[in-house]
Amino acid sequence: MSFLPIYRTLKADIDLAALIDVESKAFEDVAPQGTSPPYIVWQTISAQANNHLDEPANFDDTQYQLMVYAADAKTAYKLRDACRVALEEQSWISNPSINLYDSKAKLYGRGFDANWILAR
Repeated sequence: MSFLPIYRTLKADIDLAALIDVESKAFEDVAPQGTSPPYIVWQTISAQANNHLDEPANFDDTQYQLMVYAADAKTAYKLRDACRVALEEQSWISNPSINLYDSKAKLYGRGFDANWILAR
């Protein structure tokens, strides 16, 4: 599957940059141990190469999940909304409201599922 430019898209967004340092607080798959909140994590959930009978796939449809973790719900909501705005022009948001609380880490998680159709 093709590499999704999520990090690059988040880093380029000026409004998100006003809320969080994407360079040090955005991670693919998992945040490093000891990362202080808030931070952003995304991972690929599934993908499909859109093949044709007479030629190779010309685009991939990749589903991903993005989660924001913060010490308070208000910050988590604010960052999730900013990430959504940054990615929404490139992605189709399919589940806009994932909410959780990690009692062990004492962090609020807010996120969404989305699909990114990436031309090859």
